[in-house]
Amino acid sequence: MKLTSRVLFGFAGVLIGLNFHSVAGETNAPSVSAERIGTYDSRVIAYANFVTEAHLRKLNAEIQAARAAQAAGQTNRCEALRAALKEEQDQGHLQVFSTAPVDDILASMPARIEAVKKEAVVTRLVSKWDVKTLKELKSAEQVEVTELLLREFTLDEKQQKIVADLRAKPPVPLEKAKELMRGGKL
Repeated sequence: MKLTSRVLFGFAGVLIGLNFHSVAGETNAPSVSAERIGTYDSRVIAYANFVTEAHLRKLNAEIQAARAAQAAGQTNRCEALRAALKEEQDQGHLQVFSTAPVDDILASMPARIEAVKKEAVVTRLVSKWDVKTLKELKSAEQVEVTELLLREFTLDEKQQKIVADLRAKPPVPLEKAKELMRGGKL
């Protein structure tokens, strides 16, 4: 019984001591820091991806396939290819001029994403226009990583100016951009 009492009092004393020290701020416990997230301008990434040689080659091949189908009288195939091109164009416009996600682009560059996360010491990347996710992560420290992501792309002087112009202007709100697109104005 004496041993149990000594252990309990000893344990209570340790707890009191730990509590005292933590109140006084003298604990050696590791501090819990907020999550660090990388934020980027998705419009810039969408534009940089659009002007890559690989993307332009793919786009040209799709256009040539649609023309070949039309020339061969393959109406259904031609219409399907044209619809796919229109959908891709619409998605590109919403990504470059508005706030549509660029998940498809980021998924195509996993090594670059991991390198950016490591270099910026962030746990994840979030578009600076993704208000919902940023609100969910409001306690997270935000680190701007657009430039780090842009290293994946080779932009000439004219393209760099367009990137600067995009950054200088706010995006068209997504619903407004969709409305403009339906009216043929985007």
